[in-house]
Amino acid sequence: MSGQRQWKRFFQLVVAEDGSNTTAIDLSDFHVKFHITQAITSRPCTAEITVYNPSDETVNAISAPINQYVKDAHMKVIIDAGYEERHSVIFQGDLWWKSTGRESETDTYLRLIAASGDAANQYAVVNKSLPAGASQSEAFDVVMDSMKDYGVGVCKRPTLSEAVLPRGKVFYGLARDVMQGIADRNGFDWSYDPLGIVTIPKQGALPPAETKKVVVLTPSTGLLGRPNITENGIKARMLLNPLIDFGGLVQIDQSLVQNPDYQTAYSAVNENLPATGAMVAGDGLYLVKSREHTGDTRGDEWYTDIIAIGYSKGVQTPVSTEVYNFIPNTGAK
Repeated sequence: MSGQRQWKRFFQLVVAEDGSNTTAIDLSDFHVKFHITQAITSRPCTAEITVYNPSDETVNAISAPINQYVKDAHMKVIIDAGYEERHSVIFQGDLWWKSTGRESETDTYLRLIAASGDAANQYAVVNKSLPAGASQSEAFDVVMDSMKDYGVGVCKRPTLSEAVLPRGKVFYGLARDVMQGIADRNGFDWSYDPLGIVTIPKQGALPPAETKKVVVLTPSTGLLGRPNITENGIKARMLLNPLIDFGGLVQIDQSLVQNPDYQTAYSAVNENLPATGAMVAGDGLYLVKSREHTGDTRGDEWYTDIIAIGYSKGVQTPVSTEVYNFIPNTGAK
């Protein structure tokens, strides 16, 4: 077991002009708010970032039009956050919107919106044929080849069916649509991660390498409040944890999980739906299906929110006891 204290925040925000981060604008010292969302929805991971009171020189240094879609796919937004003893890149994506405004009489802002894999999601096209007898792996590689030109590779490769094409097939269309067809045939969910395409089996076990990384969530390791059972899974909030990723595994003490109170408001009707057996794990092991990072470098917000479902139900692969844990802050650096 390894552990680091959640003590003294770490934050770095840069906008890379050339895609390789050799020429970058560092915005880390400004007052920054950010909200990063990631889910298994076959859509890019998105980040909305607000930088307060930048000078005109700083705004103009980011050579993108104001209030217009940014078509330069080589401009990357990178956020590295967490704590001094445990931080990592929690977002890396293409800048596609830049705007400025005034929040109050004293505060102006620069707003940046970026998305991981956004260029590939919008523009990558598959146009290739495979002969009869081609494997599902070959079909998957055809799609990934079309995304490479847009900087998207494979972060977590799926376990694919051994079935082969009974006849030749032409793959033509947006790469995201062709990928979804392969995912439906092979039983996996997928999405864009800052490091590339991530895939998660809809049923069965994760690859052995993935079961060796379990993040333990308790009040002493950053868990805030009590996780609630919702229609979509277990909903939990913790101090910002860069180790949490969608498709990853977390372990939650079952005694902390509770059902929410019954709500009568129309907008809360879904909260009253009972969770299915697949939502709750008897041993507290959960698969993260969505993840949000929210931060304010000069405020209280520094959270990670997740929705996760029970992982162990029907899974035969044993999970490693190697876990990732945080040592609680003792009040001293």
